[in-house]
Amino acid sequence: MQAAKHDIILLVIVATIILLFLLSFIAAILFLYQKKNLLYLKNLETVRNEYDKNLMQIQLEIREQTFQEVSREIHDNIGLTLTLAKLQLNTIEQRNGFSHTGEIKSSIELISKSIVDLSDISKSFNSEEIGRQGIYNMLKNEKEKLERTGLYEVIFAEEGNVIHMDERRELILYRIAQEVLNNTLKHAAATCISITIAYRPQQFMLAISDNGRGFNLDQIEVQQPGRMNAGLKNIRTRALLLNGSYAIHSQAGAGTKISINVPYQ
Repeated sequence: MQAAKHDIILLVIVATIILLFLLSFIAAILFLYQKKNLLYLKNLETVRNEYDKNLMQIQLEIREQTFQEVSREIHDNIGLTLTLAKLQLNTIEQRNGFSHTGEIKSSIELISKSIVDLSDISKSFNSEEIGRQGIYNMLKNEKEKLERTGLYEVIFAEEGNVIHMDERRELILYRIAQEVLNNTLKHAAATCISITIAYRPQQFMLAISDNGRGFNLDQIEVQQPGRMNAGLKNIRTRALLLNGSYAIHSQAGAGTKISINVPYQ
């Protein structure tokens, strides 16, 4: 009887050990599977980000080539034509004395403004010009261009000493700023726009904010799926190209602020 009881206890102990071993083995398999799955998902996200980066890089190169051609066309043809028209009007004014002086001066002023505006557009398209002037000067030009419309109060603020980055970096940052500003002009109904750049020890920061109508991002995504995604994905992918990050803060009736943080290299 005692021997039978001892055998039963031994059997229970062995069965328990085997069961614990099986449970440990299953847990180990599940842990390894989960770890492998997480690694796979991480690699998949890395591949997806690399794909987005490469795709954006190709798109940027094609777009910059197109901008370059448009910039040359504006500078070489339209700008030259307007300059000649201005010279001819000046000649008419000198020949005819004071007849039609007011109309001629008004026309000359309009043509002069058109030449300046076209020059600004040409510079904003020209990647070589952006590389030469740098993000700081190009954003100052954007401020002046917006102010000339008489529609906006524009605040330009800077922090720290200017640190020059490579041309590609500054070009991508400027394209991000252009996209944000264009969206502001089209959709925000703002009267005041603020552009802030900060040269911090490790990162460059660009922030653009307005006092416009603002929006609820979640609500827009429900009502107009995909509409906001394209612009935000564009900004996100461009920030990723620079190994940076972006943040967007907006509230209906309280304006919008978009900020970009990127390392210098």
